Amino acid sequence: MKFEERIYEFRKKGGFTQEEIANKLNVSRQTISNWETGTAQPTINKAIELANLYGISMNELVGVTEQAKQKSEVLSTLIHRKATIYLNPESDADIFLFKTALKHCEIIEVQPSSIRIIMQENKQMIEKLLFVKDIIGFEIEEED
Repeated sequence: MKFEERIYEFRKKGGFTQEEIANKLNVSRQTISNWETGTAQPTINKAIELANLYGISMNELVGVTEQAKQKSEVLSTLIHRKATIYLNPESDADIFLFKTALKHCEIIEVQPSSIRIIMQENKQMIEKLLFVKDIIGFEIEEED
């Protein structure tokens, strides 16, 4: 589920109107509408206020699932190892120009919702941030 769909669903579950949420957050009703249609996104401070208002964690608000947490725990064991990382081809992450496999990546940092990798691209070493939700699998390269 996309972020805008989640904030709409949480508002509906709470029984709030857009106007009520707007008043509580000191924004316009149109702002809430824009967030729920994906036309705009709240600042981090407003997202925190939304999560507090709905009585949920930021992880829930942004869609970090238990499955993503489990993936990140597994990925934590792979720090400083080389791997091929397989990405969901239907992900909305378009930073890899439709690549579904990132080969010879070194995982350098793992967070609950993202990992940071170093990889070679066009004869240069570059650092990239991947969202755990976009990773569907990985294959560890054997150490020398």
